[in-house]
Amino acid sequence: MFKKNLFFFFLLIGYFIQAQTIPTNYRSIKFNVKNDSIKFDSIAINPQKFKVLNKDLKVIDTINYKVDFNKALLILDSKKYSEITIKYFRYPAFLTKVYTNYNDSLIVPNSTYTGKLYSLTTNKKPSEIKLFDGLQTKGFISRGITSGNNQNTVTNAALDLEISGKLSERVTLRANIWDTNIPIQENGYSQKISDFDRIFIEMFTDDWRVKAGDLSLSNNQSFFAPFTKQVSGLEVEANVSDNLKVGASGAIVRGKFTTFSIVGNEGNQGPYKVIGANNESNILIIAGSERVYVNGIKIERGENKDYEIDYNLGEITFNTTYPITNDMRITIDFQYSDRNYTRFITYESVDYKTEKLKINSFFYSENDAKNQPLQQVLTDNQKEILANAGNNEDLMFAESAYLDTYDENKILYRKVINGAVENFEYSDDENEELYFVTFANVGANNGDYAIESTTAIGTIYNYVGVNQGDYAPITRLIPPTKSQIFVLKSDYDSTNKTKITSEIAVSNNDANLFSNLDNDENTGLAAKIGWEQILIDRDWQLTSKFNHEYAHQNFKTLQRWESIEFNRDWNLLTNNATKNYFQSEINLQNKNKDYVLYSFKNLNYLNTYNGNKHLLASKIKLKKTSFFVNASLLNNTSTLENNTFLRAKATIEHSFKKGWLGAFTNIETNNRKLTETNTYANTSHRFKEFETYFGLGDTTKVFAKFGFNYRNNDSIKSNAFSEINNRKSFYINSKLIKNESTNLAIYANYRLTNNAFTNDEKSLNSRVLFNQKLFKNFVNLSTLYETSSGNIARQEYVYIKTEPGFGFYTWIDYNNDGVQDFDEFEIAEFKDQANYLRILKPNIRFIATQKAKFRQAINLNFSQWKMQKGFKKLVSYFKNESFLSIENEQARNGNSFNFNPFNFDENNLIGLNYSLRNSLHFNKNLQKYSTSYTYGNQRNKQLYFIGTQENIIKMHQVDFAHKFATFWVFNLLGKKSTNNLVTENFDNRNYNIDAYEFQPKISFLQNQNNRLSAFYHFKNKENTLEDFESLQQHKFGIEYFYLGTKKNQISAGLNVFLNDYKGDTNTPVAYQMLKGLQEGKNYTWNLLFNRKLNSFLNLNLSYLGRKSENSKTIHTGSVQLRAIF
Repeated sequence: MFKKNLFFFFLLIGYFIQAQTIPTNYRSIKFNVKNDSIKFDSIAINPQKFKVLNKDLKVIDTINYKVDFNKALLILDSKKYSEITIKYFRYPAFLTKVYTNYNDSLIVPNSTYTGKLYSLTTNKKPSEIKLFDGLQTKGFISRGITSGNNQNTVTNAALDLEISGKLSERVTLRANIWDTNIPIQENGYSQKISDFDRIFIEMFTDDWRVKAGDLSLSNNQSFFAPFTKQVSGLEVEANVSDNLKVGASGAIVRGKFTTFSIVGNEGNQGPYKVIGANNESNILIIAGSERVYVNGIKIERGENKDYEIDYNLGEITFNTTYPITNDMRITIDFQYSDRNYTRFITYESVDYKTEKLKINSFFYSENDAKNQPLQQVLTDNQKEILANAGNNEDLMFAESAYLDTYDENKILYRKVINGAVENFEYSDDENEELYFVTFANVGANNGDYAIESTTAIGTIYNYVGVNQGDYAPITRLIPPTKSQIFVLKSDYDSTNKTKITSEIAVSNNDANLFSNLDNDENTGLAAKIGWEQILIDRDWQLTSKFNHEYAHQNFKTLQRWESIEFNRDWNLLTNNATKNYFQSEINLQNKNKDYVLYSFKNLNYLNTYNGNKHLLASKIKLKKTSFFVNASLLNNTSTLENNTFLRAKATIEHSFKKGWLGAFTNIETNNRKLTETNTYANTSHRFKEFETYFGLGDTTKVFAKFGFNYRNNDSIKSNAFSEINNRKSFYINSKLIKNESTNLAIYANYRLTNNAFTNDEKSLNSRVLFNQKLFKNFVNLSTLYETSSGNIARQEYVYIKTEPGFGFYTWIDYNNDGVQDFDEFEIAEFKDQANYLRILKPNIRFIATQKAKFRQAINLNFSQWKMQKGFKKLVSYFKNESFLSIENEQARNGNSFNFNPFNFDENNLIGLNYSLRNSLHFNKNLQKYSTSYTYGNQRNKQLYFIGTQENIIKMHQVDFAHKFATFWVFNLLGKKSTNNLVTENFDNRNYNIDAYEFQPKISFLQNQNNRLSAFYHFKNKENTLEDFESLQQHKFGIEYFYLGTKKNQISAGLNVFLNDYKGDTNTPVAYQMLKGLQEGKNYTWNLLFNRKLNSFLNLNLSYLGRKSENSKTIHTGSVQLRAIF
């Protein structure tokens, strides 16, 4: 509602500005240039402020065109400009208007009868509603209501609108609004997270900008407080003068920032589960907010890049071409939806600059409204717990149970007292005093409860004894927080060769607004000063840098401000003390970017840590050979350790005419010794990595790169370094063919890991991409083949009830026990029955797999032979399309690989998506003996926490269409299919249905806007398992479609079903065969009416009905008004 109100508020402002500021004689016209001369108006125009812009909206210099302003004629070179925009002012009408004493149209010849020389008329023109007149619009707004005798009345609304254009000569409007209250995904997500940044309204000129809606606030100028926040609110920016810029924002925060780190598993591409700041597994990551780093290097998201992420489930998967090993450190910075409290944000900034001086300042405040909780409702007792906890998160727990009323869609408990022990026991007795209880995982043998079972509506826990379980009936209390920071930054160029920078930041961070305890830890100060000077400025430039940072131990920033692996780089265990950091650097660099750099750094945490680091780096290119070296030595002491950390990387590469050859080495030795015992700490490590490679070709076109990599990892065993594993990797990365007709790319990475204390491991990642066009596009081939390893989840889910028509599933109590079992939910065949959503739960149990993927598309297009004769002429009427897709996941056993995607061995197969489809067409879409034969074969196997489910569907189908006698079209469908479902733990849902059907249909087409059809549809189905159910169905129907000249559209249909069903009708098999209908006679009908009320407004009326012999008539109607722009 907030976003909608903002939208209409800014819309009214926009029209007010437009009404007040748009000169009626201003014009902006776009032309596709076809001729050298363009007549762009009918009257003379004002030469002042006349502009011509190219297709990139850049002003074209006047020397490139001529203008006759009196004739409004532009002359320019049409070969040079394909598209232009002309902006100009017309002269006012009173200057260009022709003035006469008489109306010329009333002057008649002398010979004409002049008895009546005039008539009275009016100058009033008919008015027409023009919403968004002068603006470019795209989208719609709709509002509807649905009701029926088998459901409650529900409303639905949708908004998807884009607006752009000029409100005046200076003011531009852009708007993008999307909103709906209907879940758009089958699994019940009620928001389209991939479009989080779609809802906004923006007005701007060259001097100011106002934006409301979904904003991405960011500050990348500050050293201590860089941030990016996805928020919803208002943002204002203005250029007060050439030197001064100000900005202010106020918003509601949509996400909470956190970071999550994992260590890769050898050969496991994922998915890996991402966890929230409070160990929440059920999180919704804000799309596009994540930054993923591997070994400190940022990687990219995308199907053809490094990784993909499921924002709904919070899972990250790495692509085949980015192999994961057991020494990869994976860090993910991200924001996720956090709705514990209403959280407000304000952000103000002031930027001032002159030729030599830049001053930037900003104030950021993020504050929870502690009296406006959203996902948790705190009792007075829980608020007192938070008040006494201070900043100690271990004290922020409370009992979760509270009295509740009986509801069949809730899991409730009764309180049981056995002596001095009080516990909760599941109950569905509505006459008892019932409690709603949530359970938290507190670790193995730290709780008194364990999972007893999982039902369709949730998980049931049972009491197993004191410290005998993993769960406790408690809930974690989330306190409201406040984060504020003020930053003042300056850059001063004292001379052309000297630059001084400084920054001061003050933070105020309250981790618990309910408590006054520990408030002395809230505020902190940070400061930085830097000096950079060019000492020598010749062919080689010598520069020096000095920086000093100070950060008080209580200083808290908004997001990460230190480097992603700062703690590892400095051997830090904790960094909660006051920090002082000094860095000096001298760099010698030439114009070719060759350089030699030395740096000294000192890091000190008051009374706890001191470290000195020397760094030497160089990159030199001598003709065709380049060298790169980066080496550092760290010596540090802390209250617990004395350490020496040596790191060195070096690369040498030589280029020759048709390729390149190179070698790479990476060495780390981290000696960490405990101060008290002078023995190695377990965190000590050492590794050596060597790689050699060579390549042929050009990496931007056609190339092939081959390489070998060796790495050994040492760790501490018995107070000495000992090898724990070594790895040999062989790889190829290539694009062997790239032209208009053929593309071939091959990637492979094979790794052999020898482990000293566990079994050896083998890993393989490979991908082949091939595209081919043959015989002048007669044959089009597209092939993808991949192998990799990963894991598959035992997917958990629950069903929740929603408004009829808003869900996808229906519940049928097959055993009449009133309990919602997993095997009692079906995909709803009718909208009034679709009142349940299936919600996926976060995955916590995975099974290791070997994956093989194969996709093949082959299209044969004979149409190019239409001008030929004989056999080729006959064949030219045909077209064949084939598509095969396989994703095969086998359980990982030892070091075996899954090379064969066609291997469907049930012993190891735990996940499969198989789809084969071939269509052969004759006279496709021409309705002249048009015939299509389609063969389909689908096989899907999915792993759920309740067991596996496998579905196999095979189908042969023939479609025939022919138009005769001008107005008649005859269609015929014939189909034979097999539908087999096998579930691991629900035998009552297993079936193997053999079916055949045919459907003749005759249609009368008076014209394209008026069609009447009648058809007969026969189906025969037989289940060859268990009770051998069978169905013979005769369906008779008529359909009518009409599109009137006034844009009235009517469609109606009536169907009669005669079902001869043998078997129990109250089973999942019966529901599958009857598709929600009943035994005997069934009737369904529909009526849809659409009327175009004006140029943008549509009225839609729909009515659906059905009737069975043994059930009442079901009526469902809806009304919708839709504005289309």
